[in-house]
Amino acid sequence: MKMTRLKHLIINVSLYLENILAIIITIAIIIGMTDMIKYIVMIFQTNAIETYDIFQKFLGHTLLLVVGVEMVAMLVKHTPGSVIEVLLYAVARKMLISNAHMLEFLLGIISIASIFAIKKYLYVSNIKDSEAINFFPATASIPDINKTIGVKIPENLADTAGGLVSYLSKQSCRDIHEGSYYRIADAEIKVMSYSDGIIHRVWVMKYNES
Repeated sequence: MKMTRLKHLIINVSLYLENILAIIITIAIIIGMTDMIKYIVMIFQTNAIETYDIFQKFLGHTLLLVVGVEMVAMLVKHTPGSVIEVLLYAVARKMLISNAHMLEFLLGIISIASIFAIKKYLYVSNIKDSEAINFFPATASIPDINKTIGVKIPENLADTAGGLVSYLSKQSCRDIHEGSYYRIADAEIKVMSYSDGIIHRVWVMKYNES
């Protein structure tokens, strides 16, 4: 029992730390965007011949911010697709701003092609086969869940995933616990993290009758 509580505590702490890191990265991105304006001013003030180096640094800085944005999405969404996006933008940034030799450039192209192949033939097909499994924090809004995985959960029952689980639990006269399972409209919902009377994370899957 103590080990189970310890595991739950570690999971919850990890989730909170990920959210904190996402907030810190977001703040850093916002601050970093002010430097983009400085680069633009420098491009206007520099001779055309000398503009290339500054523009290259501008692209590098911009793509780095894009990688940061994708990292925030990865920490929040916890989906394979967000990891793929981070890798894709990171490789693209390396190729565009570095003075790579032909071999390094070729390896970069192969890396991007491999990422696209994984996204098309492994990630996408697996998501379809597993009926679009997704994990959401309990604070995720019902409209966002519907839009993300293409389900039609009624939006007038609750504002968030956690509120919806509480509503369904009362309707079915069942207690909430980790592993609690519910069906509504064309969606299946399972409680993945629950402690001290608080729902932390849920799993939502589009239900297909077959």
